[in-house]
Amino acid sequence: MKVILLENVKSLGNKGDVAEVSEGYARNFLFPQHIAIEASEQTLREKNEKEQTEIRRSKKIEQEEKKKAKVLDGFEVFIKVKTDGGKLYASVGPNDIAEALKETKHKIEPELIKFKPVKELGTYEAVVEFASGFDATLTVVIEEK
Repeated sequence: MKVILLENVKSLGNKGDVAEVSEGYARNFLFPQHIAIEASEQTLREKNEKEQTEIRRSKKIEQEEKKKAKVLDGFEVFIKVKTDGGKLYASVGPNDIAEALKETKHKIEPELIKFKPVKELGTYEAVVEFASGFDATLTVVIEEK
């Protein structure tokens, strides 16, 4: 009997794989545990449609990230902070950069920004690393209010 795995199974394969198993194993273990479903024509067609949809979605996300990286590469972000004789009251980190980017209509998650927090005024570089492998280098200018 052919089944489509809904989870990774060590002896059979990974999630989404089609595996050949005995009917007893499928009916007594895999189906009750919701680890697999029967591989009928309809379920195979649905599986292929899901895979195609996922491929299209990932290509679209990749194109969007490439476009964002191109726009952000070389972009200058200005952050105004309170200081005490050149020293900052609080450090400036990825969250602050993401917030400054948001004000300039660029929505970037702080987790994507690689920047070591600093506590001094000056000009620094930050890198935005997208999941699809593209990256952009930002210039972060920290100024006194």
